[in-house]
Amino acid sequence: MTKEQWEKVSSRARTVFNFGIKQSEWIEGSKMARLIAAVPYLAGCDKAEKTSFTHLSVYIMSIDESAKEIYFHKLEDDRDLYSRLFPISNFMEGNQKIIQCCMDLIALNMVSNYNNGADEDLAIGKYNPVAQGKWSFPELSEKLIKNIEENISPEISAFYDIETALRGLWHK
Repeated sequence: MTKEQWEKVSSRARTVFNFGIKQSEWIEGSKMARLIAAVPYLAGCDKAEKTSFTHLSVYIMSIDESAKEIYFHKLEDDRDLYSRLFPISNFMEGNQKIIQCCMDLIALNMVSNYNNGADEDLAIGKYNPVAQGKWSFPELSEKLIKNIEENISPEISAFYDIETALRGLWHK
């Protein structure tokens, strides 16, 4: 994803979601937003711009106070690590190895976020599969890291890497 492609997709998202200065600054600095938007371009997917904008829009909705509860992890999401990521996992054609590597980075971020917030989520009664013992952070993270290391390219790591994913900062 070039700087121009990012600007085109992110400026449309800022307009559609009526972003102010603070939100515009957030999206410009968000590595996760850029990764999600970049995947269809990195993988050479058909309709990359449309897919990029759609996935970025879903990500923005998933963290917006008015809609984020819809995207919270639910019991039925426990069966498949990628279940919560389904809304941002549809791609037309493209390099499946690149797509999977990027989805693994996003999943590693998600699982790390669960691990980092386990105590707080238990305290407030928010469902968290790591806190509930349904998912093992050490096992999942080890598997994801192995898959990522086998498939990551310099083009992907220019947007996002394992170290960043392990921070578990979903909003950053």
